Amino acid sequence: MGVQKKEEQSFGLLGGYIHMNAVSKEDVARLHTYLVVPVAVSDAILSATPIDGDTQYAMHMALSEIDPDSALLAIALSAHRIAVDFAHEIPVAAALKMESQKIIDDYAPDWLANYHNHPVCGDDLYDLLKHVPEDLESLADILETLQASLHDPQDPAYTLCSVLAVQARAHMEIADYVICELEAEREGGLEDFDGICSYQNPTLYSPAGFENNVILFPAHKRK
Repeated sequence: MGVQKKEEQSFGLLGGYIHMNAVSKEDVARLHTYLVVPVAVSDAILSATPIDGDTQYAMHMALSEIDPDSALLAIALSAHRIAVDFAHEIPVAAALKMESQKIIDDYAPDWLANYHNHPVCGDDLYDLLKHVPEDLESLADILETLQASLHDPQDPAYTLCSVLAVQARAHMEIADYVICELEAEREGGLEDFDGICSYQNPTLYSPAGFENNVILFPAHKRK
């Protein structure tokens, strides 16, 4: 990690995002406030200590309780924070930095613009989710590859890559299920749906639905 990592860390929570084209530093600050997990990820990295089980569980819970598009943004922000520390040393980290930056630029403006709106449905929901599974899968693949390139299991980045990849794949399946239902509805209504999708009753919330949710991360509480 060396000097470069220390220099990157000195930028703090937002410094790594200053080159994003479509998203301002103020927008990134709002996303961190709303999505919670990227803040905990930054704290964990800056602490430079192993992440305990309680903190891992809290991160899993925080990500599992939001909808796929929100999880995609939370994971992308978190992945970008991890990637900036290794981008100059590990090629796959540079790839993760670029991929996560692209996802944030693509999704954040609309997500922020619609933060206080009612949940979307029908064609609007389909348009929102149609690329989410592939973007989640892409992040999961690169996170797993980066984790394999980190040789110290005690490094917080090693554990964070695992948590984020697991949640990316889980939300990929949820988004796939919802898209499958929407396509079935388009073709003839859910009363004719043949049950090919294996998940039941996915719940999609408006982001405003969790704006007052407080989740404590035991090892790295914010002051």
